[in-house]
Order: sequence, then C-alpha cells, then structure tokens
Amino acid sequence: MKFVRILTLPLLAAALGVQAQDGVEINHKVILGLHEHALVKEIDHPVEAKLDTGAVSASLSAYDIEMFNQDGKRWVRFRLGAKDADDTLYELPLDDTVRIRRRLSDIDPEEDRSYTRRPVVRLTVCIGEREVPMRVNLADRRNFNYPLLVGSEGLRNLRSLIDPEMEFSSGKPRCTVTLANLDDEEEQQ
Repeated sequence: MKFVRILTLPLLAAALGVQAQDGVEINHKVILGLHEHALVKEIDHPVEAKLDTGAVSASLSAYDIEMFNQDGKRWVRFRLGAKDADDTLYELPLDDTVRIRRRLSDIDPEEDRSYTRRPVVRLTVCIGEREVPMRVNLADRRNFNYPLLVGSEGLRNLRSLIDPEMEFSSGKPRCTVTLANLDDEEEQQ
C-alpha cells in the first residue's frame, strides 16, 4: 500500500524555505539579464550590476578604502567608485575580510602573494522588485564597466536565474519585496 502525503500551499512553502512578504509567498525564481540596474540601499545610489554566475561573492567598486576602530568595533570607510558618484565618504561596520585570488596578470612577482585581502560589509542590494541583504567585498573596480558584481551567493539569495541574452530586463529598482539571506538562515539552524 502506498501512502501519499499531500502538502497544503503554506506547508509546501515552509518546506521549500520560501519567504513571505505581506502575506504573499515568494516561491518563484525571477529571470534576470546579464546586466541589471541595482540600488545599494545603505549608500542610496543606483549602480549598474554585472550578474556573474562564475563569481562566488559580490563586489562593489570602492576606493580610498580604510579600515578603522570605532567604539571597540571594526569599521571601514570608502568612497563609491561609480559614475555619477560624488566624493561622499561612507562608513559602515566591517563584517569580515576575505582573501580573493588575483589574476595571473595582477600578481607582482616581488610581492609573492597570489591573493589580495578585501574588506566585507553587509549591504542591502535591490534589483527589480527584490531586495536582499548580502555580504559584499569592497574593491577598486573603476576600470570595469559595472561597479557592482553579484556572484552566485547573491544570485541565490535573490532567487534568480540568469539569461545572458537579456540586459536590464528588471527595469529600475523598485524594492517592494524583501527576501532573507539564505546563508544567514542556514547559519541559524
């Protein structure tokens, strides 16, 4: 005899780890293009983002990066390296630092290091209607076309699929649905 278990929609949503916003279940993936308009809420500045499934983490273009202590905690200050950005100096709590492998062409043979250490902050990134908190490393990307790179961790948290034939398909950021960071939820369990 076979037993069939029927899940109601709320139970199915809970089983899938779906987030609710104002009673509306967010249980679908959104298709985004290779490049999208984004808003980084903590600095309230729109930027163009490259969505890169080959990268793991997210990276924001910043320069004049300086780590410092404030009230016994680690902070970082920086200027945004994006077009139309002014010279505002932003200060945010430091979440961590990460080691990022350098490209072979960027390695200085006298330095004998194949990686660079970057500060990491927690930012709320909004693309289309969805916003999600994510860990973002700061690096000088002013020589790149897109000041924000969103890697596979951020794409997973946005519950998104990437269609490389599409660009700027989600329009201007609307930030109407807040999603939880799936990595944070896994750490709490």
